[in-house]
Amino acid sequence: MAHKGRRKALQEPVEPAARPVQMDEDEGPERHVQTDALDEAGAEPASRAASESSLSRLLGTLGLFSTDSPSLTVEEIAARLGVPKSTAYRYIQELSKVGLLVRLDRSITLGPRIIELDRCIRESDPVIRAAAPPMRELAEQTGLDVFLSKLYGHSIITVHTEFNDPLPHLRYGRGRPVPVSRGASAKALVAFLPAARLRRLHQELASESPDTLPWEAFYEEAQRIRREGYCRTSGELNVGKTGVSAPIFGRGRLVVASVTALGSDARLALFDAEAIAELVQRTAHMISVRLSADGHL
Repeated sequence: MAHKGRRKALQEPVEPAARPVQMDEDEGPERHVQTDALDEAGAEPASRAASESSLSRLLGTLGLFSTDSPSLTVEEIAARLGVPKSTAYRYIQELSKVGLLVRLDRSITLGPRIIELDRCIRESDPVIRAAAPPMRELAEQTGLDVFLSKLYGHSIITVHTEFNDPLPHLRYGRGRPVPVSRGASAKALVAFLPAARLRRLHQELASESPDTLPWEAFYEEAQRIRREGYCRTSGELNVGKTGVSAPIFGRGRLVVASVTALGSDARLALFDAEAIAELVQRTAHMISVRLSADGHL
């Protein structure tokens, strides 16, 4: 199956605000201090909610940047966030202080701190640490490219790759969001979500896109993938490419990622379908065991 010379496959409820207390003439100022403190405590939830909303918008500024929008002006940031230009200036200033943004003349771009955080993820993420050696072994055994993907909101993000092709021509690769309803890496992960979360995800997808499969078809596809233990797709994300993916589990059999072997349709045709699926599943199992031994997930 693999090239000659390659190793053989191993396979809180909030308390109501205190009512103001009338201070008698013989009471000292301490009673007033206590009452004021209680009044502030009663108002705290609303203040905290407003603060969290502001923080979400500030951090949401980073999400405005993409390969299609690598740089933005203050006006564009303000418009996309729906905030006054003065607020956008403040967000940019705060994020620039910690290196997450950089201002170049009138344009704002992502800052060098992003690169540092990316390196930190590559070196310290427990899933990547557990997955890298088995992924490398699978790539060497098969000559295929191998991807590690994780769920992020309504997208799947490839967080680590082991390439055999030095110049892979992929529409979707590391760091590029993949729709949860397309491609083997997404489907193999989503299918193993707990039933309640799977239903909620479908409802959210359906509210965003009229092209979402009806629940019955969506659920049946997930059940089929669960029965088979893996997912195989061709051309759904990259034309002329076939992917075979299996889920990776953490503690309590909770799915945390998926591992995918990807190659050209012609290359995958050289493999026995069941044999390559077994190899990918075995790699996913090895990663799951390593994760359990690591003790982080």
